[in-house]
Amino acid sequence: MPKKISELQSAELKLRALLNKRDEINEQAAILRSERDSLNAQKIGLQDQMNAARDKRDAFVAEMRVHKKRRDQLQAEAKELIDYKKKMKGKPMGDLKDEIRGVERQVKEMILRQQTVPLSIPDERKLLEAIKTKTTEVDKLKKVLAEQDKVFKEIKDVDRSIDALFREADKSHAEVVRLSDEQHKAHEEATSFMKELVALRASADKKHQEFVKLRIDADGVHQKALELRGKVLEIRREKRMEQVEEDRAVRDVNIAAKRALDDKDKREKAIDDALATLLKYGKLEIG
Repeated sequence: MPKKISELQSAELKLRALLNKRDEINEQAAILRSERDSLNAQKIGLQDQMNAARDKRDAFVAEMRVHKKRRDQLQAEAKELIDYKKKMKGKPMGDLKDEIRGVERQVKEMILRQQTVPLSIPDERKLLEAIKTKTTEVDKLKKVLAEQDKVFKEIKDVDRSIDALFREADKSHAEVVRLSDEQHKAHEEATSFMKELVALRASADKKHQEFVKLRIDADGVHQKALELRGKVLEIRREKRMEQVEEDRAVRDVNIAAKRALDDKDKREKAIDDALATLLKYGKLEIG
Protein backbone atom coordinates (compact mmCIF):
# COMPACT_ATOMS: atom_id res chain seq x y z
CA MET A 1 0.00 0.00 0.00
CA PRO A 2 2.72 2.61 0.82
CA LYS A 3 4.34 1.68 -2.48
CA LYS A 4 1.12 2.49 -4.40
CA ILE A 5 0.69 5.84 -2.59
CA SER A 6 4.33 6.75 -3.27
CA GLU A 7 3.91 5.81 -6.93
CA LEU A 8 0.78 7.97 -7.12
CA GLN A 9 2.44 10.95 -5.51
CA SER A 10 5.44 10.61 -7.78
CA ALA A 11 3.21 10.37 -10.86
CA GLU A 12 1.17 13.39 -9.74
CA LEU A 13 4.33 15.42 -9.17
CA LYS A 14 5.62 14.49 -12.63
CA LEU A 15 2.22 15.34 -14.12
CA ARG A 16 2.20 18.75 -12.44
CA ALA A 17 5.77 19.39 -13.68
CA LEU A 18 4.76 18.47 -17.22
CA LEU A 19 1.69 20.71 -17.07
CA ASN A 20 3.77 23.61 -15.73
CA LYS A 21 6.33 23.08 -18.49
CA ARG A 22 3.57 22.95 -21.09
CA ASP A 23 2.03 26.17 -19.77
CA GLU A 24 5.44 27.86 -19.71
CA ILE A 25 6.12 26.87 -23.33
CA ASN A 26 2.65 28.07 -24.33
CA GLU A 27 3.34 31.43 -22.67
CA GLN A 28 6.61 31.74 -24.61
CA ALA A 29 4.79 30.76 -27.79
CA ALA A 30 2.11 33.38 -27.11
CA ILE A 31 4.81 36.06 -26.74
CA LEU A 32 6.43 34.98 -30.02
CA ARG A 33 3.06 34.93 -31.74
CA SER A 34 2.37 38.48 -30.54
CA GLU A 35 5.80 39.63 -31.74
CA ARG A 36 5.29 37.88 -35.08
CA ASP A 37 1.85 39.46 -35.55
CA SER A 38 3.30 42.87 -34.67
CA LEU A 39 6.04 42.42 -37.28
CA ASN A 40 3.45 41.32 -39.84
CA ALA A 41 1.37 44.42 -39.09
CA GLN A 42 4.45 46.61 -39.56
CA LYS A 43 5.17 44.71 -42.75
CA ILE A 44 1.70 45.50 -44.12
CA GLY A 45 2.10 49.21 -43.31
CA LEU A 46 5.56 49.26 -44.90
CA GLN A 47 4.21 47.43 -47.96
CA ASP A 48 1.59 50.18 -48.38
CA GLN A 49 4.27 52.87 -48.10
CA MET A 50 6.46 51.08 -50.64
CA ASN A 51 3.55 50.70 -53.06
CA ALA A 52 2.73 54.41 -52.69
CA ALA A 53 6.37 55.30 -53.43
CA ARG A 54 6.35 53.02 -56.47
CA ASP A 55 3.11 54.52 -57.74
CA LYS A 56 4.56 58.01 -57.31
CA ARG A 57 7.72 56.96 -59.16
CA ASP A 58 5.71 55.42 -62.02
CA ALA A 59 3.59 58.58 -62.29
CA PHE A 60 6.73 60.71 -62.55
CA VAL A 61 8.14 58.38 -65.21
CA ALA A 62 4.91 58.51 -67.24
CA GLU A 63 4.77 62.32 -67.06
CA MET A 64 8.47 62.55 -67.86
CA ARG A 65 7.94 60.45 -71.00
CA VAL A 66 5.20 62.82 -72.15
CA HIS A 67 7.49 65.85 -71.75
CA LYS A 68 10.40 64.02 -73.36
CA LYS A 69 8.25 63.13 -76.36
CA ARG A 70 7.04 66.73 -76.66
CA ARG A 71 10.62 68.04 -76.34
CA ASP A 72 11.87 65.73 -79.07
CA GLN A 73 8.92 66.65 -81.30
CA LEU A 74 9.51 70.38 -80.82
CA GLN A 75 13.20 70.02 -81.52
CA ALA A 76 12.45 68.00 -84.67
CA GLU A 77 10.04 70.69 -85.89
CA ALA A 78 12.63 73.39 -85.18
CA LYS A 79 15.26 71.49 -87.18
CA GLU A 80 12.85 71.13 -90.09
CA LEU A 81 12.30 74.91 -90.08
CA ILE A 82 16.06 75.48 -90.01
CA ASP A 83 16.46 73.29 -93.09
CA TYR A 84 13.59 75.13 -94.77
CA LYS A 85 15.20 78.46 -93.93
CA LYS A 86 18.48 77.36 -95.50
CA LYS A 87 16.67 76.43 -98.70
CA MET A 88 14.84 79.76 -98.81
CA LYS A 89 17.98 81.84 -98.52
CA GLY A 90 19.18 83.23 -101.86
CA LYS A 91 21.10 86.30 -102.92
CA PRO A 92 21.44 88.89 -100.13
CA MET A 93 18.86 91.66 -100.38
CA GLY A 94 21.51 94.37 -99.96
CA ASP A 95 23.38 93.20 -103.07
CA LEU A 96 20.16 93.04 -105.07
CA LYS A 97 19.19 96.60 -104.10
CA ASP A 98 22.63 97.87 -105.09
CA GLU A 99 22.26 96.08 -108.40
CA ILE A 100 18.86 97.72 -109.03
CA ARG A 101 20.23 101.17 -108.20
CA GLY A 102 23.15 100.58 -110.58
CA VAL A 103 20.87 99.59 -113.48
CA GLU A 104 18.57 102.54 -112.78
CA ARG A 105 21.57 104.88 -112.98
CA GLN A 106 22.48 103.35 -116.31
CA VAL A 107 18.92 103.95 -117.57
CA LYS A 108 19.01 107.59 -116.45
CA GLU A 109 22.37 108.14 -118.09
CA MET A 110 21.13 106.61 -121.34
CA ILE A 111 17.97 108.73 -121.25
CA LEU A 112 20.07 111.83 -120.56
CA ARG A 113 22.36 110.97 -123.46
CA GLN A 114 19.40 110.37 -125.76
CA GLN A 115 18.05 113.78 -124.80
CA THR A 116 21.26 115.80 -124.95
CA VAL A 117 23.62 114.17 -127.44
CA PRO A 118 22.93 114.39 -131.20
CA LEU A 119 22.73 110.81 -132.53
CA SER A 120 22.12 109.26 -135.85
CA ILE A 121 18.84 107.45 -136.25
CA PRO A 122 20.46 103.98 -136.04
CA ASP A 123 22.45 104.95 -132.92
CA GLU A 124 19.35 106.47 -131.32
CA ARG A 125 17.38 103.31 -132.04
CA LYS A 126 20.13 101.22 -130.44
CA LEU A 127 20.12 103.53 -127.43
CA LEU A 128 16.34 103.35 -127.07
CA GLU A 129 16.51 99.56 -127.31
CA ALA A 130 19.17 99.52 -124.61
CA ILE A 131 17.01 101.80 -122.42
CA LYS A 132 14.07 99.47 -122.89
CA THR A 133 16.19 96.39 -122.06
CA LYS A 134 17.62 97.97 -118.94
CA THR A 135 14.19 99.20 -117.84
CA THR A 136 12.84 95.67 -118.26
CA GLU A 137 15.80 94.39 -116.27
CA VAL A 138 15.04 96.86 -113.47
CA ASP A 139 11.41 95.70 -113.40
CA LYS A 140 12.49 92.06 -113.16
CA LEU A 141 14.99 92.84 -110.43
CA LYS A 142 12.33 94.76 -108.49
CA LYS A 143 9.99 91.77 -108.77
CA VAL A 144 12.79 89.52 -107.54
CA LEU A 145 13.44 91.99 -104.72
CA ALA A 146 9.74 92.03 -103.81
CA GLU A 147 9.67 88.24 -103.80
CA GLN A 148 12.85 88.10 -101.79
CA ASP A 149 11.44 90.61 -99.35
CA LYS A 150 8.45 88.36 -98.93
CA VAL A 151 10.75 85.40 -98.40
CA PHE A 152 12.79 87.42 -95.93
CA LYS A 153 9.65 88.16 -93.92
CA GLU A 154 8.80 84.46 -94.01
CA ILE A 155 12.31 83.66 -92.83
CA LYS A 156 11.82 86.06 -89.93
CA ASP A 157 8.57 84.31 -89.13
CA VAL A 158 10.38 81.02 -89.38
CA ASP A 159 13.11 82.33 -87.07
CA ARG A 160 10.49 83.38 -84.55
CA SER A 161 8.86 79.99 -84.88
CA ILE A 162 12.21 78.26 -84.43
CA ASP A 163 12.94 80.34 -81.33
CA ALA A 164 9.48 79.63 -79.96
CA LEU A 165 9.87 75.91 -80.62
CA PHE A 166 13.25 75.80 -78.93
CA ARG A 167 11.91 77.74 -75.94
CA GLU A 168 9.06 75.27 -75.57
CA ALA A 169 11.50 72.40 -76.09
CA ASP A 170 13.73 73.83 -73.34
CA LYS A 171 10.75 74.04 -71.00
CA SER A 172 9.85 70.45 -71.73
CA HIS A 173 13.47 69.42 -71.24
CA ALA A 174 13.56 71.21 -67.90
CA GLU A 175 10.46 69.25 -66.89
CA VAL A 176 12.12 66.05 -68.07
CA VAL A 177 15.14 66.77 -65.86
CA ARG A 178 12.96 67.71 -62.87
CA LEU A 179 10.73 64.66 -63.23
CA SER A 180 13.77 62.45 -63.69
CA ASP A 181 15.14 63.70 -60.36
CA GLU A 182 11.75 63.19 -58.71
CA GLN A 183 11.38 59.65 -60.01
CA HIS A 184 14.92 58.82 -58.84
CA LYS A 185 14.03 60.08 -55.35
CA ALA A 186 10.80 58.06 -55.37
CA HIS A 187 12.71 55.00 -56.57
CA GLU A 188 15.28 55.36 -53.80
CA GLU A 189 12.44 55.74 -51.31
CA ALA A 190 10.76 52.59 -52.63
CA THR A 191 14.09 50.73 -52.53
CA SER A 192 14.62 51.81 -48.91
CA PHE A 193 11.14 50.55 -48.00
CA MET A 194 11.90 47.29 -49.81
CA LYS A 195 15.07 46.74 -47.77
CA GLU A 196 13.17 47.38 -44.53
CA LEU A 197 10.40 45.08 -45.74
CA VAL A 198 12.86 42.27 -46.47
CA ALA A 199 14.36 42.65 -42.99
CA LEU A 200 10.92 42.65 -41.36
CA ARG A 201 9.84 39.63 -43.39
CA ALA A 202 12.97 37.74 -42.29
CA SER A 203 12.34 38.66 -38.64
CA ALA A 204 8.66 37.69 -38.89
CA ASP A 205 9.56 34.36 -40.52
CA LYS A 206 12.12 33.66 -37.80
CA LYS A 207 9.56 34.45 -35.07
CA HIS A 208 7.03 32.21 -36.80
CA GLN A 209 9.51 29.32 -37.03
CA GLU A 210 10.36 29.73 -33.34
CA PHE A 211 6.63 29.88 -32.54
CA VAL A 212 5.94 26.69 -34.53
CA LYS A 213 8.83 24.91 -32.77
CA LEU A 214 7.51 25.93 -29.35
CA ARG A 215 4.02 24.77 -30.30
CA ILE A 216 5.45 21.43 -31.34
CA ASP A 217 7.38 21.22 -28.06
CA ALA A 218 4.24 22.17 -26.13
CA ASP A 219 2.21 19.55 -27.98
CA GLY A 220 4.88 16.94 -27.16
CA VAL A 221 4.82 17.86 -23.48
CA HIS A 222 1.02 17.93 -23.53
CA GLN A 223 0.95 14.45 -25.06
CA LYS A 224 3.27 13.16 -22.34
CA ALA A 225 1.06 14.84 -19.75
CA LEU A 226 -2.01 13.12 -21.20
CA GLU A 227 -0.27 9.75 -21.03
CA LEU A 228 0.87 10.38 -17.46
CA ARG A 229 -2.58 11.66 -16.52
CA GLY A 230 -4.01 8.35 -17.74
CA LYS A 231 -1.51 6.54 -15.56
CA VAL A 232 -2.41 8.73 -12.55
CA LEU A 233 -6.11 8.09 -13.10
CA GLU A 234 -5.42 4.37 -13.35
CA ILE A 235 -3.47 4.40 -10.06
CA ARG A 236 -6.24 6.42 -8.40
CA ARG A 237 -8.83 3.96 -9.69
CA GLU A 238 -6.82 1.02 -8.33
CA LYS A 239 -6.41 2.83 -5.01
CA ARG A 240 -10.14 3.50 -4.80
CA MET A 241 -10.90 -0.14 -5.55
CA GLU A 242 -8.45 -1.25 -2.86
CA GLN A 243 -10.03 1.22 -0.45
CA VAL A 244 -13.50 -0.12 -1.24
CA GLU A 245 -12.25 -3.68 -0.71
CA GLU A 246 -10.68 -2.69 2.60
CA ASP A 247 -13.81 -0.89 3.77
CA ARG A 248 -15.97 -3.86 2.81
CA ALA A 249 -13.73 -6.36 4.62
CA VAL A 250 -13.59 -4.23 7.78
CA ARG A 251 -17.34 -3.70 7.71
CA ASP A 252 -17.99 -7.42 7.33
CA VAL A 253 -15.68 -8.23 10.25
CA ASN A 254 -17.29 -5.62 12.47
CA ILE A 255 -20.74 -6.88 11.67
CA ALA A 256 -19.68 -10.45 12.45
CA ALA A 257 -18.02 -9.29 15.66
CA LYS A 258 -21.14 -7.50 16.86
CA ARG A 259 -23.29 -10.55 16.16
CA ALA A 260 -20.94 -12.81 18.05
CA LEU A 261 -20.67 -10.78 21.25
CA ASP A 262 -23.21 -12.96 23.04
CA ASP A 263 -21.44 -16.20 22.14
CA LYS A 264 -18.13 -16.86 23.84
CA ASP A 265 -16.81 -19.17 21.14
CA LYS A 266 -18.03 -16.88 18.39
CA ARG A 267 -16.66 -13.91 20.34
CA GLU A 268 -13.23 -15.43 20.47
CA LYS A 269 -13.44 -16.28 16.80
CA ALA A 270 -14.64 -12.73 16.03
CA ILE A 271 -11.76 -11.35 18.04
CA ASP A 272 -9.36 -13.54 16.12
CA ASP A 273 -10.93 -12.42 12.82
CA ALA A 274 -10.82 -8.78 13.92
CA LEU A 275 -7.20 -9.09 14.87
CA ALA A 276 -6.47 -10.66 11.52
CA THR A 277 -8.31 -7.83 9.77
CA LEU A 278 -6.49 -5.29 11.92
CA LEU A 279 -3.23 -6.83 10.93
CA LYS A 280 -4.24 -6.77 7.29
CA TYR A 281 -5.92 -3.34 6.97
CA GLY A 282 -5.19 -1.56 10.25
CA LYS A 283 -8.88 -0.96 11.11
CA LEU A 284 -11.08 -2.49 13.77
CA GLU A 285 -14.48 -1.39 15.11
CA ILE A 286 -16.31 -3.20 17.98
CA GLY A 287 -19.60 -1.70 19.28
